[in-house]
Amino acid sequence: METKITIAADVNGDIPGGLADEYGIVILPQYYRFDRDETVYGDEQNLSSAEFFARMSGGERAYSMGCNPQRVRELLEPRLAAGEDIICLMFSSALSGSYNTVSMVARQLCGEYPERRIEVIDTLNASFAQGLLTYRAAKLRLEGRSFDEIVQAVEREIPLVNLWFAVNDLKYLAWGGRLGGVSACIGTVLDIKPVLTVNEAGQIVARNKVRTLKKAVAFMTDLLREKQSGYPELGIVHSGCQVLAGQLRERLLEEMPEGVEEIIVSEINPTIGAHIGPDAVGVVFLQRPDAGS
Repeated sequence: METKITIAADVNGDIPGGLADEYGIVILPQYYRFDRDETVYGDEQNLSSAEFFARMSGGERAYSMGCNPQRVRELLEPRLAAGEDIICLMFSSALSGSYNTVSMVARQLCGEYPERRIEVIDTLNASFAQGLLTYRAAKLRLEGRSFDEIVQAVEREIPLVNLWFAVNDLKYLAWGGRLGGVSACIGTVLDIKPVLTVNEAGQIVARNKVRTLKKAVAFMTDLLREKQSGYPELGIVHSGCQVLAGQLRERLLEEMPEGVEEIIVSEINPTIGAHIGPDAVGVVFLQRPDAGS
């Protein structure tokens, strides 16, 4: 009898809810709160992205928290008990401790279910770049690929997946320690909109500087056209700026790179949004192996 495989990811993969439901992807929650509110949000008690970013725009500072080990166990153990193996794709370990938390839980569960397999993969990426790898893994599962084949495919594509994004205000990255304070200060004073990416080590770095988000979108569109080829999916991510994301989608539809079959628009979740703030927008794609960094 063929062993069933569960594909899981933490919520930072920004996989749209309908997509996660359609492909049976298990989402591991993370948590967040505001400085003026003792309520811990996430999992069953949550805010819509619109509510979350409206509060940030209103001056409230948000803080993120990682995965809860007990909740991770509650979501994964029933799958093992049902005879399933698990492949879990995680947010970059350079940006969060959740990879280590889930790895710890996985080791405990493997000791309790020695006949089962759990692979926890550090995607070294964030948002829908992590989500795109998860989505493609879920599609491979539906095609009937084996556990090892799916893991190997994900590992091959980790160096190829790109997330490029621009933020409206660097202070949120500076607050969260995701970007140097000096860089954030300069960006604010000069009104620069840096184009950021996640490097090979899973860290957020600046690659270009422009004056407006519109110019950032143009730069990212040109970059995508140059590097992307042969993969059927593109992603657009945004933090509460549906209009700009929609304009970017229309632009990509008009200039659709060869081989693209779908453009997935993903709204950035609050645990990432706490660090990048409102009005960020970006693109996600798999680059040609020869396209370079």
